[in-house]
Amino acid sequence: MSSNYQPLANTDLGHENATPAASSSHTLLMNQHSNDSPVNFDNGTDTNITPPPEPPSYEFDIEDPHSDLHKISHLQRVSIGFQEKILEPLMENIIHPFFQILRFIQDKADYYLSKIGNPFILRRFFYIILMSFVAYYVLSSGYLLNEKASGSRGMFFQHDILFQYAKKSVDLAKFERDLEYISSMPHASGTKGDAAIARYIQDSFNNNGLKLVKEMEYPVYSNYPGNVSISYYDNKNEKHDLKLSTENFNPLSSNGELSRVSLIYGGKGTTKDLQNLKDSNTIEDGKDYVLLLKYDKIVSQQVLIAEKFGAKAIIFISEPYGKNIDVVQPKPVGLPQYSTGDALSPSWLSSVEDQKNAKYWRLAHIPTVPISSRQGQELLSHLFSGDRTVDGDKNYDNNNENVADVLVDLLLQTNVRERHSVSDIVGKIEGREQSDKAIIIAASRNSINFGTSYPDFGTSALLSILQLFQELKYKFDWKPLRNIYFISFGGSELNYAGSSGLIQQRLMPLKDEIYSLIDISQLGIPLDNDDENGKTRGKLNIETHPLLKKFFKSKDGHPNFDVSVESVRHYGDWTPFLANGIPVSVISSDSARNRFPPIETSEDTFEHFRDTLEDERNQQAVSDLLIFLLHISTKLVDDPLLPFDIVNYVEDIDERLQKLEQEYSGKLNFISVINGLLFWKKIGNEWASWTQGWENIVWSHGDGIEPSLLSIHRWTWNKKLTNIGRRTCSPAGLPNRTFYKNVLFGPTLMQEGSSNNDEGVDFWTFPGVKDAIYDNDWNRAQEQVDLVGNILHQSAALFVEETNDIGYK
Repeated sequence: MSSNYQPLANTDLGHENATPAASSSHTLLMNQHSNDSPVNFDNGTDTNITPPPEPPSYEFDIEDPHSDLHKISHLQRVSIGFQEKILEPLMENIIHPFFQILRFIQDKADYYLSKIGNPFILRRFFYIILMSFVAYYVLSSGYLLNEKASGSRGMFFQHDILFQYAKKSVDLAKFERDLEYISSMPHASGTKGDAAIARYIQDSFNNNGLKLVKEMEYPVYSNYPGNVSISYYDNKNEKHDLKLSTENFNPLSSNGELSRVSLIYGGKGTTKDLQNLKDSNTIEDGKDYVLLLKYDKIVSQQVLIAEKFGAKAIIFISEPYGKNIDVVQPKPVGLPQYSTGDALSPSWLSSVEDQKNAKYWRLAHIPTVPISSRQGQELLSHLFSGDRTVDGDKNYDNNNENVADVLVDLLLQTNVRERHSVSDIVGKIEGREQSDKAIIIAASRNSINFGTSYPDFGTSALLSILQLFQELKYKFDWKPLRNIYFISFGGSELNYAGSSGLIQQRLMPLKDEIYSLIDISQLGIPLDNDDENGKTRGKLNIETHPLLKKFFKSKDGHPNFDVSVESVRHYGDWTPFLANGIPVSVISSDSARNRFPPIETSEDTFEHFRDTLEDERNQQAVSDLLIFLLHISTKLVDDPLLPFDIVNYVEDIDERLQKLEQEYSGKLNFISVINGLLFWKKIGNEWASWTQGWENIVWSHGDGIEPSLLSIHRWTWNKKLTNIGRRTCSPAGLPNRTFYKNVLFGPTLMQEGSSNNDEGVDFWTFPGVKDAIYDNDWNRAQEQVDLVGNILHQSAALFVEETNDIGYK
């Protein structure tokens, strides 16, 4: 291409030896206009350069992308076609217009919102409202993708999903490890063994993430094995010593020494037995004697009766364990009939008169010593002419003339600690809704011996249930609607000092918060009977408050067990709660409840129990038992409505009242009690109607969504239901037994009737009335009947008043 400019090859630009190559590196200036004047470059030399008349032309070779389509790959052709035919039209016709419209709407919205306030704040406010409607729709749809994973339906958890997971999570190996360690040493209250076991339980509570884990200590009267000896003189006046050891010990027995005192066999030491002895002049007024007795169900009552008839000491004959007739049962001899807790100090719930009178102190006032069945037979062989055994009391009843005169020496000197520490271990799972209400799952901890069958089995079950609860919590993010306390009670053999100490320190908070206590101390492997198909089934007994009887009678949750439900009929760590109106439930197996050997003997060890656990049927029974406990406690604490049945509560009391009326017709007037029950029956019908209405609203569409206003009413109903038990208490307590405030349910002072067979007799309802009847004090009995009627009426009126406050009449 030609140009009209000359190279500057010979032009001197300040470099003497410039070369064409060097000069060619200089910039070439072109004249962009044909009539431009010359440009003067001043490099020390004036040079006139004529620019070209027009700029040079350049040719660019642009490649057509479609010209060589046949040369590119198939994938590239598809990509180019997708872009041209789909993406570009989509962007031009839909996306760009959509964003323009969206921008227009946003500008308009901001314009109008600016007339109200700050658009930035108002936009977020309306966004929250919109998302709330979306969330509500998603929750109420019932089609959440993680419904099963979360275990919930709507606002409440689906318990079936929780239980299905729990069945797969039962750790029998852990249960066995816990049982083996807890049973590895004797752990009587206040001993080093108890301290070790308490620390193990506290560590287990902490490792499972419980809140408020703490050890609560109480100073109480306690005693421990010391010096004991029993000698007897035969008909030749020769002295024979019984071989005794530290096992020959009854907790809370008084110390004493007797020399050459008559020994008298009294069967089971009932009032009838001893009255027969007195009528036959075997027992003489003013004459010292020692009673030889077989253990009965209520040992403390045997002590009271023996004291009443003037006995100076008691020797108890232990039951044999199979063919082993050398075992000894060191049963406690505290006196819970008056109150539980510290045995010597005045009761914290007693009147001044009670505190001054030593008979209300809660330990035996005479020495008591347990001996083996073999030793009992040895003594009986000298008491009776002819061959007699421990079961020879029938012959004795019919042949009083065959009783020989046997003298004994007795020395008992226990090691007494008047202020020794016992402790409870307490942990808590916090509720997510009504955190001011709670249940307690509890088990006794202490045993004079190793205690594998009782109470260690129940303690191990407590730890396993705790672990299952925590696994549900971490797997499903589950929290119960209300609180759960797990408590290991100490001091059980010391007149239930641990549970009484807890009540003593926190009576009012406990009455406000606790609406049920479940005690599992007396559990065992419940394989007792076979069904009609020959399949071995478990058998459990549940003693509970009438408000909960219908709940426990339901077959839901325990298809593998035969469950019998009745009212509370014996003493335990639950007694101080029952005495103050808190509904209690005691779940037990027959062997543990009746303390059959080897329970409370040195034979109750893990080594003897190991074979039982290795049986596959027993392993399945333990697994089923743990799931059953989990089921009932979860339903009790996590059902939206408390499972209290007022109608059944009224019917249960009315049934017991009718029996009392029939037995004492014409002697007592029960009109006030009947009127109070009719009042409560009306309330029960209203509660049943409200429950049905709530279920129709919440579960009618299966969504489990509860309107907020209905939630408030449900919480109020639940709170009122928890007050029913506590409002059946009299602040003054029962006459002569001020510890017991509950006028409807509690133990009578003496639990015996006109015959030795008192099976099925109710000694745990209307205790104040029946105490007065036992004393043949009919004026006091009528006063107690009227007191029951007034309390029933007043508690019902207060319930109705609270109901009206929330809009129901």
